[in-house]
Amino acid sequence: RSSDLNERFGNVCYAGIDVDPELRYPKGAGRVSFSSQESYISAITARFVHLQIGDIDKRVELKPYVLDDQMCDECHGLLCGGKFAPFFCGSVSCLQYYCKQCWTTVHSILGRQNHKPLVKEGTERPRVHHTFRY
Repeated sequence: RSSDLNERFGNVCYAGIDVDPELRYPKGAGRVSFSSQESYISAITARFVHLQIGDIDKRVELKPYVLDDQMCDECHGLLCGGKFAPFFCGSVSCLQYYCKQCWTTVHSILGRQNHKPLVKEGTERPRVHHTFRY
């Protein structure tokens, strides 16, 4: 429940459960948005939270949501031919999107070798540059 998450981490501005549009049944995942970075960091640092609804006690994993079509935060597409970044590092010391080359470079640094990437599928397509004329 959003009230439980708000009580524990603060600043919850949205909470929802992902539902299959055809079956109208929960997919087993949800989303929570926070209005402050401090609350977001607290939630992903905790990693798990126990929620109790009636007689149901559920252990829920909290992971960063990986956005579609993000450029590498290190090289901004220069080292990967303008393709979208397939990796997101959810470790609190990173919280960035990376292309393969930048992931390898940044995560060879002492203390970051054990970070695990969250992988976004379908990032092989290049970014499309739109030119608008008035």
